[in-house]
Amino acid sequence: MDIQAEKIALAKLILDTDDEGIIGQIKLLFKTNDNNLWSDLPAYVKEGIKESIGQADRGEFISLEDVKKEVSLL
Repeated sequence: MDIQAEKIALAKLILDTDDEGIIGQIKLLFKTNDNNLWSDLPAYVKEGIKESIGQADRGEFISLEDVKKEVSLL
């Protein structure tokens, strides 16, 4: 996937969330603009992030709304 497609996919994820914590973390990431953040992560964390992105790209996720519905049934 090219960088423009990645940015669009990321924008969609941001627009679909109502989680203020996630939005805050993203804002903080841009404010700190730490270019070494990725290189400072342990390999297992990087692999987990890459796998999560791949799952999202393949549509293998559950929306926040669906999770809330499932939890409310418990």
